[in-house]
Amino acid sequence: MIVLLLGLALYAGLHLFTTALRPARQAIVARIGEIPWKAVSAIGLIASVWLMVRGYGEASAAALWTAPGWTRPLVVALMLPTFILYLGTHPGSAIGARIRHPQLTAFMLWSGMHLLVNGEIRATVLFGGLLAWAVVQLILLDRRDGKPPLPQPTASPLKAWAAIPLGIALWVGLLLAHEWLFGVSPLA
Repeated sequence: MIVLLLGLALYAGLHLFTTALRPARQAIVARIGEIPWKAVSAIGLIASVWLMVRGYGEASAAALWTAPGWTRPLVVALMLPTFILYLGTHPGSAIGARIRHPQLTAFMLWSGMHLLVNGEIRATVLFGGLLAWAVVQLILLDRRDGKPPLPQPTASPLKAWAAIPLGIALWVGLLLAHEWLFGVSPLA
């Protein structure tokens, strides 16, 4: 469990450092440069994901609860808007013109849905921790940036709405590959 917690802490810490401690980040960037900072951050994020995956595999799979049968089809259905939201972050997106932080909103929906259907201790720690990070991140971004008017979609209609067909394709692809990738079929 410690490895999983270290991965969560590193992941959240790197993201929150950029949001909550912007002057410290700017001082580091001024000292070492933007590209080295991004390289260090990317290596840290890769390490955090590795720690979370390894820690999840080593952590207790004991069940805290058993999800009711109706939750699985609900989660499968709600993952579709999750992928669409996540992909709707690009500049000029019609989704980004309607939702302030579509990627974080998608991340909260993703982690919340996985928390709902996974009653194991390790899943509660992983998905609950990621959900808590995303909520805190969203609050900090709104405090830091205020709530300026949402940008208007500036891309062509095809590009502005491209997240919908791409999100559907990604949703279908992950439904079919989920068992191969993660050992659990959301369709079973």
